[in-house]
Amino acid sequence: MTYVIVGGGIAGVTAAQKLRTLDSAAPVILVEAEPIPYYLRPGLIEVLAGQKGLEGITPYPRGWFETRGIDYRLGEAAVGLDLARREVVLASGRRLPFTRLLLATGAEPLRPPIPGVDLPGVFTLRTAADVERIRTWAEGRRRAVVLGGGWLGLEAANALRRFLEEVVVLARGPWPLSRQLDREAGQILGALLRDKGLEVRGAVEATAIRGKGEAEEVHLSTGEILPTDLVLIAIGVRPRVALAQDAGLFVQNGLVVNDFLETSVPGVYAAGDVAEWQGRVYGIVLAAREQALVAAQNMVEPWSVRYAGTPPAQRLKVAGVDLLVLGDTQPLGGPYTEERVEEKDRYAKFVLNEKRILVGAIVLGYPELMRAAEELFRSGTPAPANLCRE
Repeated sequence: MTYVIVGGGIAGVTAAQKLRTLDSAAPVILVEAEPIPYYLRPGLIEVLAGQKGLEGITPYPRGWFETRGIDYRLGEAAVGLDLARREVVLASGRRLPFTRLLLATGAEPLRPPIPGVDLPGVFTLRTAADVERIRTWAEGRRRAVVLGGGWLGLEAANALRRFLEEVVVLARGPWPLSRQLDREAGQILGALLRDKGLEVRGAVEATAIRGKGEAEEVHLSTGEILPTDLVLIAIGVRPRVALAQDAGLFVQNGLVVNDFLETSVPGVYAAGDVAEWQGRVYGIVLAAREQALVAAQNMVEPWSVRYAGTPPAQRLKVAGVDLLVLGDTQPLGGPYTEERVEEKDRYAKFVLNEKRILVGAIVLGYPELMRAAEELFRSGTPAPANLCRE
């Protein structure tokens, strides 16, 4: 038995650890295209802000893998899959035979199809190399425009604000985090961010990026033109499926898997941002970790454990603002009962089904309510009558 994992992010590393726990003897080979050891991708925001170095978000040195008998192939890009021969083809030309294969190739940033998107001074943020390029470019510059009012866009904008004078965030929705937050929460968050020096503009998109040799202006759908020295694109990601698609695996939005995280080819599994389960690509750390554990278990003992989905739970702390979003928040209304409490700069909404089970929540600026909400959400126990004051 030989286990091969392609992709050394959270899903790949978690699976490698689990495989070694379940099978202490079989080879476990982890192939990662980046030349540096695994780091916590969400921690890149702190590196961008200058609060930590890369070593501060690198939990395991290379030797950690070696002492656990994991063959860690850094700087080795997988360029092909020979499924008939059960081999992974590397850029070096070498081939890795496998008995079970896990594809954890992650996702890549989206870029809008607008003029100027490839100009110097336009960046995405996904890797440590991206952070280094952004910080180098920003030296001696003043202004940035961030395309995207989601989690990454807001956190990256706040990081940029630590060393740039002006940062403007362009949100496609009418308020920041419009897919998760309702109008009331979105308006409060927008006001809090403005108080912290971040300008968030809603219901607007970039139509072009212009400049003489580099990004100097962002043209908006409103007709306005924003001067800038740097543009950061944070409008979302797409699963990195080319390797799987070229090999003939079944791909839709992501690499399609069943309840055992197995792809259309027996013995080939997927987990993390590349995986599509029941029509959904999660794109969150918690799901990547949980899928990796299930996939690893099934790689050792096929069809032994089912993946049941990962309820979305995300925390944001940007510009000193504490925000928790759980499950179905009904941002535009919905069938569930809602209980709310609201003050000038704080807001909480709890979404309950007919049995008073918490199916979603928005908690903004009420840190004392966050833990109780998370515990209720995960336990599935009925909520008390005075939930907003717990």
